[in-house]
Amino acid sequence: MLDKLREGAQGKVAKVILGLIILSFALAGVGSYLNGPARTAPATVNGNDISSAALENAYRNERARMESQMGESFSQLAANPDYMKQFRRGVLDRLIDQALFDSKARELGLRVSDEQIKQAIVAMPEFAEDGKFNNDRYLQLIRRAGMTPEMFRDSLRQDMVRQQLMGALLGTEFALKGEAEQLDKLYNQTRDLRLVRLAASAYLGDVKVSDEEVEQYYKANSSHFMNDEQVKVDYLLLDAATLGKDVKVSEQDAQDYYDQHQDLFQRAERRHVAHILIPFGKDEKAAEQKAEAVLTKAKAGDDFAALAKADSSDTFSAKKGGELDWFEKGVMDPAFEKAAFALAKAGDLSTVVKSPFGFHVIKLLGVEPAQTKPFADVKAETISRLQADKAKELFFAEQQKMADSSFENPDSLDLTADTMGLKVQSTGYFSQADAPAPLNDPKVLSAAFSEQLRDDNTNSDVIELADGKALVMHITGHQPKAAKPLAEVKEQVIAAIKHDKASEVARGKAQGLLDKLKAGENIQAELTALGLKVENHDGVARFAQDLDQNLVAQAFRMPHPIDGKPSVELVTEANGDRVVVALDKVTVAKEPSGMAKLLQGQLGQGKAQVSYKSLIDELRKSAKIEYFTDVEATVE
Repeated sequence: MLDKLREGAQGKVAKVILGLIILSFALAGVGSYLNGPARTAPATVNGNDISSAALENAYRNERARMESQMGESFSQLAANPDYMKQFRRGVLDRLIDQALFDSKARELGLRVSDEQIKQAIVAMPEFAEDGKFNNDRYLQLIRRAGMTPEMFRDSLRQDMVRQQLMGALLGTEFALKGEAEQLDKLYNQTRDLRLVRLAASAYLGDVKVSDEEVEQYYKANSSHFMNDEQVKVDYLLLDAATLGKDVKVSEQDAQDYYDQHQDLFQRAERRHVAHILIPFGKDEKAAEQKAEAVLTKAKAGDDFAALAKADSSDTFSAKKGGELDWFEKGVMDPAFEKAAFALAKAGDLSTVVKSPFGFHVIKLLGVEPAQTKPFADVKAETISRLQADKAKELFFAEQQKMADSSFENPDSLDLTADTMGLKVQSTGYFSQADAPAPLNDPKVLSAAFSEQLRDDNTNSDVIELADGKALVMHITGHQPKAAKPLAEVKEQVIAAIKHDKASEVARGKAQGLLDKLKAGENIQAELTALGLKVENHDGVARFAQDLDQNLVAQAFRMPHPIDGKPSVELVTEANGDRVVVALDKVTVAKEPSGMAKLLQGQLGQGKAQVSYKSLIDELRKSAKIEYFTDVEATVE
């Protein structure tokens, strides 16, 4: 048999087959060289990559910062894919600006010496223990951050070089005192106004609307009458509280747990003390001397309770002879606590102890040593703890079971429901604004309105909610954002047209009044005929909140009155009302306010920010910046 195989291998057919195999391997190798590795960098700056890792790290940090600042508000924004796409692009742009800034610093020859870096590290409070630099703590913290000493040193060097350039750029900008004072006077300027208000609502009865106008308005403004995007879903809800009802814990289980976890049932050592508090007052040294004198009296045998009633500023405890409630470690001021727990036996006195509240003299009244709570006292608590723990374990096991089943059967939730013993719950159509509970969670809404999940027509991942709940869902219907039918919004359209027309009627009447005022005529007769009154508003500030903001902004753009003749303008308020505004007087403060100094600093900072942006803009113009995304690659 082996001889026949050798003979076959020498034949022409075998040689042709072998040649083709060799050729296929050769072409595959050439192809790999031609194709090269796929690009993974999201952007390059002058040929240098902004790495995906750098972007992900910066993105996570910025997202964490925003979540910390905005809380639930940011979660709602994060549910919008378009917003998060812009958010991520903003982070990438900041990394690009940073790379350009670093390049400029290198071009200028800015450097930071090793000694400067060493001094900076030693001065960092994060690495100090008892006020001194601790090398072990330094190494521990940077390793915890996933860095080596060399990586931390290089990162710090880069930051310090940036600070050099930033300091040179921003530290040279300043604002003159006169600039700040002039701006302060503008901010604090007030104006005396007379207003004649012609409300659009007063003229609604004077206008009519035709069917043709309704049709035209609806076509031109259909974007104002849109239905929100809506979906309907099936979902399965897993609730730890429901699972916990079926968990049984026997008294023996609780006893076993108690025996095995004695450390959980320890009651810490407690102290019972009395104290005398002498506040710092205006003379801290005198207060300390008074405390020393009180301590001397107590040591000489004077009654401590009487001394507390006479001298302690803690009036509540002084009434009880300075006696405080029992406490354990971690409750009182650290200095007070350290002194109290240093006392050995009842009747012992501390030295004078300084705390943020003043000087204390402490007397130990009693000690209750640490002890284990009896099982009878903690039985109910232990059973509840075991029930919660077992329910949690069961919940996680069921959650994993639900995840596996919904993944293996992605077309619907029916098989998963049968496996889990749950009921599929179905919703009607809902938008992001009116999602029913428990679907009104940002994570759920993000998935429910996910284009990919809808297109794939598969089950979602298991989504963890608050309060020990989790769900998986399947989108069963989708209605895109679209204009509502005219029949549905006709009354709204008519109301909008009427309001616009009424506002125009008000404008015409207001213009007539304005023309007469500009001509210097008296308009009292016209006001009486129109049933209008003049509103007087003296001392209106630039940031007044009790008037329409459009009106206030226009009033502060109007020219000053000349020779006692008021400036007059016609202003449209946000609600469509027309207001004739007469500016009678402008009051300017003679002296700058206390805000002038602050404004001077803000003006300097504003100029510095303009300088920084100008530098970045110039660097961007002269740099080659390439963006690489899934759908496009653009070059600036």
